Amino acid sequence: MERILIDQLKNKIEQEVRIRGRVDTIRDQGKIVFLVIRDGSGKVQAVAWQGNGEELIKTVKSLTLESIVDITGEVKEANQVEQGFEIDIKDIRIDSLAQSPLPIVVEGEHNDNVTALDQRLDYRWIDLRSPRNQLMMSVSTLMTDKLREFCISNNFKEIQAPRIIRTASESGANVFEVKYFDKKAYLAQSPQFHKQMAMAAGLERVFNVGPVFRAEKSFTTRHLTEYTSFDVEIAYIDSYKELCVFEQEMIKSMLKAVKEEYGERIKELFKIEINIPNGDFEYITVEQAKAKLAKIGVSSKGDEDFSPEEERKLSEIIKEETGCEFLFVTDYPHVGRAFYHMKDPHNPKIALGFDLFWNGIEITTGAQREHRIDALRENAKERGMDLTSLEDYFEYFKYGCPPHGGFAIGTERLLMKMLNLESILEATYLPNTPNRLGKLITKIGK
Repeated sequence: MERILIDQLKNKIEQEVRIRGRVDTIRDQGKIVFLVIRDGSGKVQAVAWQGNGEELIKTVKSLTLESIVDITGEVKEANQVEQGFEIDIKDIRIDSLAQSPLPIVVEGEHNDNVTALDQRLDYRWIDLRSPRNQLMMSVSTLMTDKLREFCISNNFKEIQAPRIIRTASESGANVFEVKYFDKKAYLAQSPQFHKQMAMAAGLERVFNVGPVFRAEKSFTTRHLTEYTSFDVEIAYIDSYKELCVFEQEMIKSMLKAVKEEYGERIKELFKIEINIPNGDFEYITVEQAKAKLAKIGVSSKGDEDFSPEEERKLSEIIKEETGCEFLFVTDYPHVGRAFYHMKDPHNPKIALGFDLFWNGIEITTGAQREHRIDALRENAKERGMDLTSLEDYFEYFKYGCPPHGGFAIGTERLLMKMLNLESILEATYLPNTPNRLGKLITKIGK
């Protein structure tokens, strides 16, 4: 008999079925044992009676929580349970008996302190079994699918840039070195150079979804050493604001799809509402933002960037003034941006780019790129970069490259803000940080 998913059982009343899943709850009442079984679609009560056989009841009584079982039985109406039906067990097979006790409680709260979160992440395969995390993974899947779908519907091509590269993506700092046979290579900080290669190749509109790596010793709730980046690059633009408009519409489209599919479940399990902006996102320059922050007494990190506190406070100010959760911050000093960002021709000290903040955190960096090889070389020289190591990159611009620009979204940060999670570690399937490689490094050794 073929397996049936639990959410399909309501159509099988008085029929014999086969289900497979985990033991969620056990209530042993002697001659009768109640089980709650769950699979990816839902939960159902299953009942074992002593009258159905001594061997059957013996097997059921040997079960532990989270064990994997294969049950055949009849679906019976049962008004005393929430679903209105249950399964009368005729046969049961234990596919995998879980050890007891479990190292963590599946449904337990885990974001109240760092120690509890670390323990849950050390047993992530158990932690992910909770309904909240199951929903989070479904939302993550739909989120990325809808971002990709929006690009494809707008005539984009998907590329897969290499993750092992000859030259550090943006600078020689904060990169992981790897041994590549008898040579030295690097894990890519970004697919940036190869997105620009696509522009030179005439692909015109591309996106790339994949892992990127940052060797930064940042122990925060928003940083990972490995994360998934959704990158977009568009040719023949006149202004970086075309990128802003594209990203705005892409995010709104994605949020609409998530709300339609999972809005009620998100409200139930995460206690939040998915809000879809009605109009355009807000814009503010760095200079204007710093002035607003100074007015309420928030100290500045400097003119080139914003501290986490500044990001939070600035978002609060703009949301209070306009009601908008999203904010494009523009006119950053060029000296603090990547060398390939184009300078404002009217004010070369300013970069033609932006960051996008969502409810207090930066989720995107974007810019119009410099496509003129002489200007690119000059920008790199100003940074004191080794021009020889960049020759392969400069090659892309020697034989005709259109004006272009793009942006990158950290998908884990996007998911974290969407579900209002406390830490990016919660929004990551299996997070790597400076002190964590799957498990805490202090536990697995150096």
